[in-house]
Amino acid sequence: MNKKFLLSLGSIVAITLTGCKEKDYGEFTYNDSFVVIRDTLVEGQNQKAHVVFLFGQSNADGVSSNAYLEINAKETYDAYENGYDNVFINFINDGGNNSSYLGFQKCALGCGCSPDYFGPEMGIAQKMSKAYPNELTFIVKYTWGGTILKNQWLDDNGGRGMLYNSSMDLSLKCLYYLTSKGYDWKIDGICWMQGESDTYSSRPRRYYNDTVDYVGLMRHDFKSYQDEIRFIDAGIYEDGGIWKDAAKFNNSKKKFAAKSNLNVYIDPNKLELTTQNEPVGAVDYAHYDATSMVRLGRAFGEEVAK
Repeated sequence: MNKKFLLSLGSIVAITLTGCKEKDYGEFTYNDSFVVIRDTLVEGQNQKAHVVFLFGQSNADGVSSNAYLEINAKETYDAYENGYDNVFINFINDGGNNSSYLGFQKCALGCGCSPDYFGPEMGIAQKMSKAYPNELTFIVKYTWGGTILKNQWLDDNGGRGMLYNSSMDLSLKCLYYLTSKGYDWKIDGICWMQGESDTYSSRPRRYYNDTVDYVGLMRHDFKSYQDEIRFIDAGIYEDGGIWKDAAKFNNSKKKFAAKSNLNVYIDPNKLELTTQNEPVGAVDYAHYDATSMVRLGRAFGEEVAK
């Protein structure tokens, strides 16, 4: 782990970062008062650990029902409900509508848009727990449903937007906290499930350019901690016609993935994800059914574990 931490506990923290080869993004500055990580972990004693970031809108947030998962995945439900002893999560969803209150907790059901729902973190936790049974995984999750990449995650000029700053504030504070507790961590990947709202507010080419800016900013701002961070991007659900030109937007995601072996595209069609089954009698076509959400999370986890 690169330990060139340039954090302080003042009211304003500026992190000086090395230059980016493709574009000079300047410095990331955030207000220290926003995030103070609660001390919920035991001393790490130099234990090996993996860090996974999960960002995006509602299908990253998690609008998949715990109750439907219990009905349709009885053989594995208890493990999801009880959580994984070697996987912890610190999460903020929808600006705090549901959160872990800035502390790491065992990753279990209830980390979605409300305690009755879950997101991709469960599949990620399952895969990471199996891949690294003797090591720890820390998931840092910041999501907000119904948001767009431009103007919310980014600003009007392709720079750091409000949601970008908030997600990085949480992320960098978590890294600093894990170091202060003595964990020997590395970042295994950034998982991104977003783009549905952009199908009504943007064009596929613009979304591609925005993705270039967004990922460039993140890699720049994490560079003082680690080089070569993988970006794992899940496609938008194409069936059902609810998302306008979803296939074209997914082609933009594929195009970005092809730029580097550090970029990965997860194809929702190959996973055979569904949205048309739940809730029975009042189907939510915008969000993945419970077992599909688990499959999406597992796909993220498989890529992260590589």
